[in-house]
Amino acid sequence: MLHKINHFLATGFYSGHLPYAPGTWGSLLMIILIFFFPFLNNFYLITALTIGGIAIANYEEKRTGIKDHSKIVIDEMAGQLITFYSLQTSAPVLLAGFLLFRFFDIKKPWLIDKVQTLPSGLGVMMDDVLAGLFSLAILKILIYLF
Repeated sequence: MLHKINHFLATGFYSGHLPYAPGTWGSLLMIILIFFFPFLNNFYLITALTIGGIAIANYEEKRTGIKDHSKIVIDEMAGQLITFYSLQTSAPVLLAGFLLFRFFDIKKPWLIDKVQTLPSGLGVMMDDVLAGLFSLAILKILIYLF
């Protein structure tokens, strides 16, 4: 039973099982959740999702034997949530944040690529945490300028 619950959470309520680009589906799920439930955009959920995501990804890796399986999208969900921390989540901000986060998550420039080598769930989560932080910083600059 525990492995089914863990898999449900790791795959973002099974959104990671959708065809083509599961990470994008996990990110999109978080965008939809934030749009309809803006109170989710808070420090406590970000912390719980990030720390819990490390444990959940560890468990999935041990259970399946696959490091950073593409169906695991809890990392994208946490990173996408970090992208909007402390911002008003209007539709244009959500769209810009989604595009920025996906760019950094896919291209993995500089340090984002390096942290993937961390062991187990830590490596799974940290590249998306950094992608979220980079996206947040750029969004804040864009909002300030415009």
